[in-house]
Amino acid sequence: MNQLSSLLLFSVLIFYSQSNLAREPVDYGHYVPSAYSDMVVLLNWNTQDGLSRLTHASYSTDFYQLAHHYQPQQNGLYCGIASSVIVLNALRAGRRKIPSQQTQEISIPPTFGGGSIPYTLYAQASFLGERTERVKSRAVIEFRANAANGKPDPGLTLQELRDMLEVYGANAVAQHADANGAAFFREALRSTLGESEHFLLINYDSRKIGQSGGGHISPLGAYDNESDSVLILDVSGQFNPWVWAPVRDLYMAMHTKDGEKYRGWIIVGEGLEPE
Repeated sequence: MNQLSSLLLFSVLIFYSQSNLAREPVDYGHYVPSAYSDMVVLLNWNTQDGLSRLTHASYSTDFYQLAHHYQPQQNGLYCGIASSVIVLNALRAGRRKIPSQQTQEISIPPTFGGGSIPYTLYAQASFLGERTERVKSRAVIEFRANAANGKPDPGLTLQELRDMLEVYGANAVAQHADANGAAFFREALRSTLGESEHFLLINYDSRKIGQSGGGHISPLGAYDNESDSVLILDVSGQFNPWVWAPVRDLYMAMHTKDGEKYRGWIIVGEGLEPE
C-alpha cells in the first residue's frame, strides 16, 4: 500500500470513529420523551445500540433465562399473569419441577397407543384456577364482574400479583415505590439481575415513560450500570417491544398510585412447593 492510500485509509478510519462517538440515538419509532425527562427515554433492544448495551450490561444473567421462556400476554388484561408464567417457568422448568398442565395436555388416540402428551410448563390459559380465586376472582380480573365494592377492578395490583405467585409456592417479596427512592431500586437491580436464582417484575404506568397503555406489569432482563438503564421485557407485544429505559424515569413510572397504594416491584425466587 502506497503512502497516499495509507493516508486516505487513515482519514476514513478517523472520520468513522468520530462519527460513531458523536452519534446519538434520536429516533425510537413512535415513542415520545418522558414527562420526567427532556431526553428520549426508550431505546429498542434490537437496534445496534440496544444490542451493544445488552452485550456490555453489568447485570444480565436473568435475560438469558427469561428470554427462553418469554411469551407475550394472551390478552390485554393478562400482563401480570404472563409475567408470572415467564418467571415461574424460568425458575422451575430446568429443574423439572413443573407438573403437567392437564388443560394443555393432548390426548393420544387409542390407535396410536393412547395416553396423553404432557405439558410440563406453566401456561397463561391454566394459570387462573380454584387456588387463585381466593386472591382475586377470574371474573373480576377479566372485566366480567365487579369487585366486592361494586366497582370494576380488572388485572392485578402489586399485592395481588405477589399473592398469586405465593399460591404457586414462589417466594415473592413486594416493594412499593414510595419514600425509598431510585437508589433503593438500583440496589434491588444489582442484587437480582446478576444472579440466576431470583427474578424481578415491575408494576408501572407505561404512559409515564412514553409508551402506550397504562398500568402494566413486565419482567426486567438486565441492568446496565454505565447508562443507568434497565431492559424491560415488555409482555404487551402487540403494543410495545422490549426496550431500555433509564432507571430514574422507570422509578417515577412506578411511583404512581394503583388504587390507594403505589406501584413498585417484586423479587421472585423459589419458595415452598406449590400446594
